[in-house]
Amino acid sequence: MIMETKTVAPGITRFDRENRGGGGFMVRICRKGKRINEFFSDTGCGGKRKARQAADLRYKELCELLGPVKPATKNKLTSRNESGKVGVHEAHSIDNRYSNCEYSAYCASWVTKDGKREKINFSWNKYGQDEAWELACYARDRELSDRDAVIKGYNRRKLARKKKSATKRK
Repeated sequence: MIMETKTVAPGITRFDRENRGGGGFMVRICRKGKRINEFFSDTGCGGKRKARQAADLRYKELCELLGPVKPATKNKLTSRNESGKVGVHEAHSIDNRYSNCEYSAYCASWVTKDGKREKINFSWNKYGQDEAWELACYARDRELSDRDAVIKGYNRRKLARKKKSATKRK
């Protein structure tokens, strides 16, 4: 069974089941480590539109009950982080079209205000491991997925640092 999901609003995800029909909306909310998940099925609510209305209403009720989201956790380092930088991780992939063809990169990712996930990768082969790390961190800090803008901004910053260190030496 294949299930298609789509975030339709903050805290609300649409689930559609292929071959079985139906689906519904999942309300998810987390406050102070406590997670609440509630599902509103199309059939149980009397249709897709009514299920969405029920999900919207429940999400609003939970927000009022539990309080607003505190964005302070957005850039908080957790125990799951292995790179030391929030939103940046190593990505490894293998191209099966060629033997022994493995790629490594640093990937920067974040969630936009409208709930959409954005990401950008910087290859170790193309940029070198150290510069790929710097570019990924720069992209994550500024939430930029436009590669040209990231490289341009990073190079400007790099040049400014060079000038600053040169003036300190004099």
